[in-house]
Amino acid sequence: MNWLTYHKQLSKLAETMETLMPSQISARNMLLFAIQTWEPYINLYGQPGVGKTFIFHCLHHRTDLLYFPNPSRYDVQVSRDSVVAIDNAPHTRQEARRLYGRIRWGQKDYTGPKNVILITRQPIDDDIRKIELTLTDIDIVHIENIIRQQFSESHFEDFNEYAQQRSGLWWYVKNLCCSIDC
Repeated sequence: MNWLTYHKQLSKLAETMETLMPSQISARNMLLFAIQTWEPYINLYGQPGVGKTFIFHCLHHRTDLLYFPNPSRYDVQVSRDSVVAIDNAPHTRQEARRLYGRIRWGQKDYTGPKNVILITRQPIDDDIRKIELTLTDIDIVHIENIIRQQFSESHFEDFNEYAQQRSGLWWYVKNLCCSIDC
């Protein structure tokens, strides 16, 4: 089984939220609180591979949140009560404001969604609610345990020090899954 097969199986678990790591759970809870308190503009940011998109796949399956993979794929025909998340959004203040405005007020009847969440790699330099997601050592232990439970034992101890340097969650999953197959 190649690592993409493992990735697909782990992604399917997103529907149950069983694979959320502690830092993702914390970010999810902060997002839900910001949505419930009617904060109209929210920015979730973090380095590539920490699980920003994964959180929104979970929320999309469990809530009424609408997820769009990038700003050009946004559908303006959403209800006023919607919560919209746009991935790969711009992080500069002017571009983010333009996108927020286009989403919230783009239609002539001003029936944009109540909350707009922009997912970026860097924080948006503006006075909006910002939530940072980072990958911690506890998260790595958590994902190792999930992989062991889902796909049998692997040889984590066989990683050399260079291989253990992380550049993102899915990079790490790829290496863990390759150790299972080896």
